Amino acid sequence: MQRIIWGTVAAAALTAALTGCDASFTASPSSNASSPPASTSTQNGSPHHSGPGGGGGTSTTTGTGNGSRPNGTGIRHCTTSDFNASVYSNGNAGAGQRYATLQLENASGSSCTTGGWSGLGLVNANGALPTRVVREGSARTITIPAGASAYEQLHWGVVPGEGESETGQCEPTARALHIIPPNQTTHISVNWVGSPVCQHGQIRLTPIVLGKM
Repeated sequence: MQRIIWGTVAAAALTAALTGCDASFTASPSSNASSPPASTSTQNGSPHHSGPGGGGGTSTTTGTGNGSRPNGTGIRHCTTSDFNASVYSNGNAGAGQRYATLQLENASGSSCTTGGWSGLGLVNANGALPTRVVREGSARTITIPAGASAYEQLHWGVVPGEGESETGQCEPTARALHIIPPNQTTHISVNWVGSPVCQHGQIRLTPIVLGKM
């Protein structure tokens, strides 16, 4: 299986991968394991941001998740600052379909629990792009040991939808993907070097599960 790393960045930096971006972006909200799947969402769930240009920069600063509220098992909840994020291309599946894997590594020094779906937001140098997340599957709570990873799978189309150009590009090409881990409100930024996301930015997303792809 073809697997190309699109981008990796530590959560604590919380900076966009775009030069001069100083407008709030619109992203689907994240959802925890107790929330039912939602069809689509474009709710603003992300902070105001500005950051240096970079494209391929990697931050090695990570958080520890201190101050997060323990759950019923005594293991704390995962926070955005616990994670390093990576996005891998799974290659072209043909018939206008594209797939990728979003991997979240627990870079803190202790185990934490999470579950559900991340929030996603595509952006480029001009700001936010249309992003509509369709949550698929059934969520469950997972525990991610220190140093271990969990992942979600992304699926989108490159065939223009209703109202999109059939002769030109269906949507502007994103430069970065902002990721809000499940049940969180702050985001991680990774580079997006995939194709434009047609169907008005629709991305199908599976719930987070333990392991690596």
